[in-house]
Amino acid sequence: MLIVQKFHSIHEIDPEFITNLEVLLQEDIESFDTLIQRHDRAPQTDVFTYFLFFGPTQNAPIGFAQLCLRSIPTKTLLPWWKRWKFWNKSHESWKQATWQVGDGSGGLCVFDPRFARSGKEKMLELFKEYEKREDIKAQSFYTLRGLQETNVSWPLTKNWSKEFFVLEPLFKSSKTYEDYLKNLTHELQSHVKQSWKDLHSKSGIALGDYPCTSETPHALPIEKDLLDVWEKWGAQVLTFEKDNKVLGCLLLLKGRNGNVFFEPFPFESEGQAIVHDELYTQYALLKFFDMPEARKCHLMKFGVKLVFEDKNELQFFQEQGFQCKTVNQTFFSRMEELLHPL
Repeated sequence: MLIVQKFHSIHEIDPEFITNLEVLLQEDIESFDTLIQRHDRAPQTDVFTYFLFFGPTQNAPIGFAQLCLRSIPTKTLLPWWKRWKFWNKSHESWKQATWQVGDGSGGLCVFDPRFARSGKEKMLELFKEYEKREDIKAQSFYTLRGLQETNVSWPLTKNWSKEFFVLEPLFKSSKTYEDYLKNLTHELQSHVKQSWKDLHSKSGIALGDYPCTSETPHALPIEKDLLDVWEKWGAQVLTFEKDNKVLGCLLLLKGRNGNVFFEPFPFESEGQAIVHDELYTQYALLKFFDMPEARKCHLMKFGVKLVFEDKNELQFFQEQGFQCKTVNQTFFSRMEELLHPL
């Protein structure tokens, strides 16, 4: 039987648990600071609860789940005649419950595989607990297809669902970047090699590799506040430079157990870029294969994993060796007026 401990703020979680949480979430976040940043930047309409699960003999968390209660804007959703009863203000506390880990790409929850079954049972208990609350008028679930399907027991609910595709990491299956290129299709291999050749010989662009943000060029067009955050996270920065100008950069963050996260920041005008998108990915891979401790290469955008609504859009990355997974967002509402998640 699992024991669950609730925290209503990310800042309430005991520091002694953070290392174990980072291991549990190693495929989804580079560090616990990512969750803190998302919590602190969330809109005022959102209230969070974090669930840490413990085994009968464990003093460290073996599971993690996250719930967001978002206020339902009844003033804009409900017609006036449903709000005119001034003595009944219950509608002002109505909420939507959203179950997701981080940005939702990790699904509902994360458990140590040894506790997957008991963890699922405990999650079902939590779902039922919140279903019974009168103020919960809608629920949204992010689930990994084939692993975390769920439902609600509400009668006469309004249902909605959406499927999207999340870019998963590239595994280090080759010893070197050169060996990696040899495993690509001949056409793609030739294209990548020609792109590198054009970058150096025709465009005269140099590659920069800075172990910390304090060593990056002054010409790097990143705000100081963001650079300070990167410095706090222990980030490295890779750059494309020409004539004392930085055309673009890659943020490099080391996670747990060989998980490495890269996020591109192109600074050139769209349609006039010298450095094309595929070279940001290839520079990340070049660095990834040069890191002995690296095992999995993750690509990010706006601090989260890349998400696509059309699976065909993944082809560009899958041809280069990246994996993907399918996430379903399902929504249930007890309100006729609320047909889609907030």
